[in-house]
Amino acid sequence: MAFGVSPQQQDSNSQVGQALVTALIVDFVLQFVAYALSAVFATEKLFDLSGALTFIACTLITMLLRYNHGSIASLGFRQILVGVCILLWTCRLGFYLYRRVLKIEDKRFEQYKASPVAFTIPFFMQFIWIYLTAFPVLVILANHTNTQNYFEWTDAVGAVIWLAGFLIEIIADETKSAFKSTHPDDFISTGIWTYSRYANYFGEITLWVGMFIMCCGGFVEYWQWVTIISPLFIMFLILCVSGVPISEKSAIKRYGHRQDYQDYVARTSKIIPWFPRNITSVSVPVETTHLTTAAANATTQPTIDEVV
Repeated sequence: MAFGVSPQQQDSNSQVGQALVTALIVDFVLQFVAYALSAVFATEKLFDLSGALTFIACTLITMLLRYNHGSIASLGFRQILVGVCILLWTCRLGFYLYRRVLKIEDKRFEQYKASPVAFTIPFFMQFIWIYLTAFPVLVILANHTNTQNYFEWTDAVGAVIWLAGFLIEIIADETKSAFKSTHPDDFISTGIWTYSRYANYFGEITLWVGMFIMCCGGFVEYWQWVTIISPLFIMFLILCVSGVPISEKSAIKRYGHRQDYQDYVARTSKIIPWFPRNITSVSVPVETTHLTTAAANATTQPTIDEVV
C-alpha cells in the first residue's frame, strides 16, 4: 500500500470523490425507482432484485469514472480482482433471493406495504446497505489504475478468506433450499448446519472481511481506511439487527417447543462453525422460555427464511 502527497495524488482525491458521489447518486436513484414501482403495485418482489442490480450499476459506473478514466479493459490487477468478486457475489445472491421471493410472500414487508410512506423505509435502508457494503470496493475501483497493478500479501489472504466465505454461503443456502423443498415444516440440522445454526450468515460476514482485506492493500490515502465500516456494518446488521435476531425469533416460534430443536440449539455453535457439543437431552433453553408456550399452542406462518 502506498501513501503520498504528490500533486497527482492530491488531484486524484477530487476525482475519486466525484466517482464515489456519482455511485451514491446512482444508488439512490435506482432504489427510488424500485420503491416507486413497488409502491404502485404493492409488491415486495422487486426489492432483492433491485438491490442486486444497484450493486452492479454502482460497480460498473465507478469502474468507468475512476481517476484515469480508462476503459474497463485497462483496469489494474486489484481492481479486476475485487470487481469480479463483488459481481460474482451480487449475481449469485441476487438470483438466489429473487428465486426465493417468488415462492412465498416476504413477511418482512407486511408492516410496510399498506402505506406508501412506510414502504420507503426498507428501500432507504437498502440504499444505505448497498453503499456502505460496497464502499471499500468502490474506493479501489475509483483509484488510479497505476496504484492497483502491484500484488500485495493482502490480496492473497483476502482472496482466500473471501472465497471461503463465498463457498460457505453458497453451500449453506443451497443445502437449506434443497432440504426445505422436501421438509417444509422442519428445521435443517444436517450438512454444514451440523456445525453452525447460521452458517449462511457466517459465510456472508467472512466474505466481506476478506473483501476488505483485499481492498486495504490498494488504499492510497489514509482517509480510505474509513471503509472498514463495511465489514463492521455487515457484522452489526447480521448479528444485531436483521439477520440472526429475526431468524432466531422465528425459529423459536416455530420449533422452540420441540425437544429435538432444543437439543440442536444446545449442541450447535450459533455462528462460527464448530464440532457439535456432546449433550444429553436438555430442557428448554432460558432464552426461549417466553416464546415456547405460544409456539406450542399456535400454528405460525413460515417466514421466507424458513421456506428456503
